[in-house]
Amino acid sequence: MDKKQIVVLGGGYAGVHAAKVLHKAFKKHKDKVEITLIDKNRHHILMTELHEVAGNRVDEDSVKISFNRIFAGKMVNVVQDTIADIDFKQQVLKGKRDSYRYDQLIIGTGAQTADFNIPGVKEHAFYLWSLDDALRIRCHIEQMVKDASREADSEKRKQMLTFVVAGGGFTGVELVGELTEWLPTLCKENGIDFKKEGRLINCEALGNILNMLPEKPRAKAVKHMEKKGVEIMLNSLITTVDAEGFTTRSGDVIKTKTLIWTCGVRGTEFCEKLPLTDGKIGRKLVNEYMQTPDYENVYLAGDSLWFLENNKAVAQIVEAAEQTAKTASDGVIYTIKQELGLKAEKPKPFKSNFHGFMVSIGGTYAVSHTAGISMSGFFAMALKHMVNMYYQFGVCGINAVWSYLKHEILEIKDRRSLIGGLASYKVPSYWTTFLRMYLGVMWLIEGIGKIKSGWLTDTTGSKVYWGPVKGAVEGAADAVASASQAVADKVVETVASASQAVSGSTDAVVSTAQQLAPPLLAEPLKLFTWINNTFVAQAPYLFQLMIVLAEVGIGLAFIGGLFTFPAAIVSLGLSFMFLIGAMAGKEILWYMAVSIVMLGGAGKAFGLDYWVMPYLKKLWNKTPLAKKTYCYLGEPEYTRKQMERKLRNK
Repeated sequence: MDKKQIVVLGGGYAGVHAAKVLHKAFKKHKDKVEITLIDKNRHHILMTELHEVAGNRVDEDSVKISFNRIFAGKMVNVVQDTIADIDFKQQVLKGKRDSYRYDQLIIGTGAQTADFNIPGVKEHAFYLWSLDDALRIRCHIEQMVKDASREADSEKRKQMLTFVVAGGGFTGVELVGELTEWLPTLCKENGIDFKKEGRLINCEALGNILNMLPEKPRAKAVKHMEKKGVEIMLNSLITTVDAEGFTTRSGDVIKTKTLIWTCGVRGTEFCEKLPLTDGKIGRKLVNEYMQTPDYENVYLAGDSLWFLENNKAVAQIVEAAEQTAKTASDGVIYTIKQELGLKAEKPKPFKSNFHGFMVSIGGTYAVSHTAGISMSGFFAMALKHMVNMYYQFGVCGINAVWSYLKHEILEIKDRRSLIGGLASYKVPSYWTTFLRMYLGVMWLIEGIGKIKSGWLTDTTGSKVYWGPVKGAVEGAADAVASASQAVADKVVETVASASQAVSGSTDAVVSTAQQLAPPLLAEPLKLFTWINNTFVAQAPYLFQLMIVLAEVGIGLAFIGGLFTFPAAIVSLGLSFMFLIGAMAGKEILWYMAVSIVMLGGAGKAFGLDYWVMPYLKKLWNKTPLAKKTYCYLGEPEYTRKQMERKLRNK
């Protein structure tokens, strides 16, 4: 029996979500079902973050997640192709590279910018609806500022330094917010005072911006934008656009070389031309199960569909894309399982469950209205980051979340993040080399010291476990006291010998060392006692041996810069155990602090990790476990057999 072919057309928010839902439903039926996602790009693009690229807050990689990363280890075959037409009667998609048969089809081709047939918009305005659009805007703005810095004519210079964003919705306001932060910096780099010479305008045809928000957060957004120098033109419908600027219905003429059009979206031209029942503005009509009325096996999801819920069209937002994709996928799953004779749950009609809206105005300020609660400033921005991380975790696991944190907060430029630039400065790697090697020497000394004091020869394991000679409590107390005294003697001896080499005077230093030597805790914590009695008591000499080998091992690892990350984890673990076991003084806090620094890959600076870690990373990224858990580092890798299988599936 041929496999049931499910095709998802489009790798946007709706398409990716649909493919993941389908994989979850059929992952145990790979021999009966095949899922294919077709998109013209290699990456899933985070459309809601494009303004950050256009405004030069983040680089383009921060808004791209490759389909390889998303579907590695999944039963979803990703095909890069541009579909030119669909034969719904023959159930075939016709692409530039190949044709694709389907039994069930989900169309999620998204939307495109609507220009409302206003003369000159297509020819002279910039759109912000793709990554290419965002990069084009960024490059154009940089060039305009550079050209203005060399322009002697004051009128031309003023025109070059006038930047207009048409549209007061999400995209327009968020882009304006980015420009309020970037333009002053960019102009300063080119010898221009933007406050004196530049203009940033947000032009809106209606009487308010951000009409989807309640009055309070909307007023705060307006106040923040005006404080940043933004001119908000309300009731200013643009009627014509040319190479020199634009004219509004009220007769205002604005001279500018930069008009960015964000005045709404419509269905794609591809979707509009499909022989399916039309809805409105280029979108296709569907029923409550996201099915087109023309074909039972064709569904639509996301911005390409037209469906009225409570007499209102489903919004073109991310939550709507995901929820309509889930409804469409449930319909496909039910049909396929019924045909295969599997147990199937009837799909439920679509019912939206939108949580609210969040709008960032630059990297440090936002307004939001979610779950009936309005917020602004730091907390609204923090909420937006949390929602974005939640989405990325669902798409690509912790891998994507960590990448988002780095791009949005830890590696941000020009203090344009929630915490400013507090985390962006990087310590030169060669400084960590000295710290790493010193920590390694200290651990090596600790290990050698234990060997000299009989930790390897005492097969009773009395160094780490104290039997019930005088009763469990008395024995433990005696052992802790003995261990504490040993540590104290060691510190005194080391400091005293060092001080003799420097000044020949030991009394003051020994006195100081004796004050530092006592353990931080007077007695072990209950957690340590439980671990000791539950685990260590079963094989005390083995644990004793493991501690010595661990100290010597991590010492050598830090000195050589080999496996620095796992060595740092072990270092933190040992230090913590010594701390809660009342066997370490203040010096253990130093060990722990430096171990945290070592987690950042210190072994790659003048260490063996420079060569070893890339090789191990490549091996790990090829494993099925890495792909299944999204715990690969960077992009997933494939063995020859895996690549042959992948190409065969495509």
